Amino acid sequence: MSESPSESPDSAAVLQSMTLLATLSTAATVRESVAKRRAGRDPSAQEPADRAAARLRNTGDALMDLLMEMALSRVPLEQRDEEPLPHAVRHFDLFMKMRRAERRTQAMHQHLLSLYPAVSEELVEAARRTHDAIEQFLGDAPTAEGPHLSDVLERGTSLVVWTRHEV
Repeated sequence: MSESPSESPDSAAVLQSMTLLATLSTAATVRESVAKRRAGRDPSAQEPADRAAARLRNTGDALMDLLMEMALSRVPLEQRDEEPLPHAVRHFDLFMKMRRAERRTQAMHQHLLSLYPAVSEELVEAARRTHDAIEQFLGDAPTAEGPHLSDVLERGTSLVVWTRHEV
């Protein structure tokens, strides 16, 4: 099936692709978690400070990359009247990135707990609140009753910068 540039993609095929991507993303997360546990790493356990600090920096960098991607995707489009299918794809992409940001924020919180009391209690609490804000955004996304995307992005960015300053 060859499409000319002027033809739009089949909606069912796009939705099927999005479903497959969501399934693969979930499977990758589960595989990563199982591999960590088999390697003897319990994500809820305390880590040695040097390992926790290194993982915290890596996780913070990955989170900042995701936050910047989401912020840049908000740049206004030239054409304001977006078709339903491209709008759905953009929303799906945001949702998938926000899910990854939620997992990274949770990991940052765990690493900060391993470093406590060498890091401030306020920073540990900020990580927990950031995670909660992302979860609330994801849970309330269909109704738009929860925090606004810009607030979640700002909170996440602040967490990463604060962590870089303190660790």
